[in-house]
Amino acid sequence: MTTEAPLRSPRELFDLDGRRAVVTGASSGIGERLALVLARAGARVVMVARRAERLQEIRDRHPELAPRLLAEVADLAEPAAPAAVARRAVECLGGCDVLVGAAGMPGRGGVRQFDPPLFERVLHLNVSSQASLASALFEPLRASGVGRVIYVASIFGLAGEETGPLAPYVASKHALVGLMRSQAGEWAPHGISVNALAPAHFPTEMTAHLLEDPVIGPKLLRRYAMGRFGRLEELDTALLFLAAPATSFVTGVVLPVDGGWTCR
Repeated sequence: MTTEAPLRSPRELFDLDGRRAVVTGASSGIGERLALVLARAGARVVMVARRAERLQEIRDRHPELAPRLLAEVADLAEPAAPAAVARRAVECLGGCDVLVGAAGMPGRGGVRQFDPPLFERVLHLNVSSQASLASALFEPLRASGVGRVIYVASIFGLAGEETGPLAPYVASKHALVGLMRSQAGEWAPHGISVNALAPAHFPTEMTAHLLEDPVIGPKLLRRYAMGRFGRLEELDTALLFLAAPATSFVTGVVLPVDGGWTCR
């Protein structure tokens, strides 16, 4: 006969006080938002990005969170950067409990006019550098006992683009989902969960011009069952769900946050 587990409060289920997190692509858009959400939930966060001035701007804009927001300036496309970032993050935090891989770049173009250098750049930053950083943080994540890896994929990791050729980006996000699933199985015996968020279109530096375009915007909008694009704050609970102590048995999952895009 099983013993009924005690009910826990929502605060206890999703409490991240004292957790140590690394967030890549943290100088703008989705990465910035996710870093702030983790800090607001009590985690100390190393924000990784190329733009030092943007990272400082974020800390200045949120003085109440600044003590929990640490800036690490790095270009993850550089071969030695992931290992160096992991080393410095662990030195600053004393370990690592959560890794959020939000760094990425767009890549517009098709296969008919195949551009090998573009494909290589996009796949390297969007996939290989993420895997490299995760690998460098494996031991701290394992030692934490509550390790979480959360990749920021995309709805284009689940389907193709309709508004024009986006082959390098779509290929990279499908590859990131594949990496996540393989890594989830490999790392599960070590107590580390590996999952992915799959956001739809949110207003960021990378996408705002598309959403506002008088031709492309309405075409994109037709795919959304809810009839609108996302708001950045609508990613908050999805992130906290995957990062939380309560979701220790969730791994290998792609969580779309897409307003019904994938149901059509």
